[in-house]
Amino acid sequence: MPETERILVGIDGGEGGRAALRYAAAEAERSGDELWLVHLVPPPTVPGVIDPYVAQSAIGIDHDIGAGLLERAAKEAMTLVPADRVTSTLMRGDAADGLVQMAAAARLVVLGGQHASALERIFTGSVVNRVAGHAPVAVAVVPDLWPSGAGADRVVVAVKDRDDAAGLIARAMSQAAARGAELVILHAWDVPTPYDGVALSRDDLADWAASIREELERTLDRARHHRAAPETLVETRIEVRRGQPARVITDASAESDLLVIGRRRHTFPVGRLGSTGRALLRESHCPIEVLPPVHDVIETEVIEGIDEVRETGETEATGEKSTSEPIGMIGA
Repeated sequence: MPETERILVGIDGGEGGRAALRYAAAEAERSGDELWLVHLVPPPTVPGVIDPYVAQSAIGIDHDIGAGLLERAAKEAMTLVPADRVTSTLMRGDAADGLVQMAAAARLVVLGGQHASALERIFTGSVVNRVAGHAPVAVAVVPDLWPSGAGADRVVVAVKDRDDAAGLIARAMSQAAARGAELVILHAWDVPTPYDGVALSRDDLADWAASIREELERTLDRARHHRAAPETLVETRIEVRRGQPARVITDASAESDLLVIGRRRHTFPVGRLGSTGRALLRESHCPIEVLPPVHDVIETEVIEGIDEVRETGETEATGEKSTSEPIGMIGA
């Protein structure tokens, strides 16, 4: 099976990792992909400083523990998908760096997330954030309680750049089609607090919301002609909500099967994850899929007998407020 038809699952031995395995298995059942289970044994901190023999023993113990975690995960995976579609890899190295490098041999990376304290996130959240922020393929982060919120038959794609999100919406459409779910295109916006109710009247705010919806409708039309869009017709609706973006999107995730966002493309081809994106990785109630920025053909126009191919970049669902707009999504 070609490597690009793999779904890489990060195995960590925790409940988040088990949720990630269940999610990845469900994805593999829909796509026919292979499950590739990966566990990285952490490198020794300061090998041989106290006693070389003790250090080597510790390395061996770590290896055995990692091998045991991987073996148990493989056995569980084989109860979810055919055994011949499950492979596993045990490596030593930094977890985030290793997963980012190995992601190039997969079409999707799936990791477990946990609702942890601020102190715990210093140690555990960095791996998820680093992989989601740098992997060359889509990264799905699954809450440890999943699938407690499953069954909503709804996929939400959070959009920041209304005119430049056709690819992002098309990918989300494909996810909705695969699930037989409706697609909600969500844009959250707010007015900076010092100007709320002062600089803009109620009519101004209503006009602004209407203009956002019109822009999203045009982008949706382009998305339907994107090469990543599914052939199946997907029920789609647009929601424009006022409020702090991370809070609005998190609330929407409580009634969804999947949340789709994208990374900023300011540092293409790597892109980066903004503060709103990181907050969503931590707080989303449903699995969240982070797409890297990728230039892609969205449509072909015929002008005077000449085919003109237009390209655009798939952009993020979150990002800082543009300086060219009076209001918009803020704080990503």
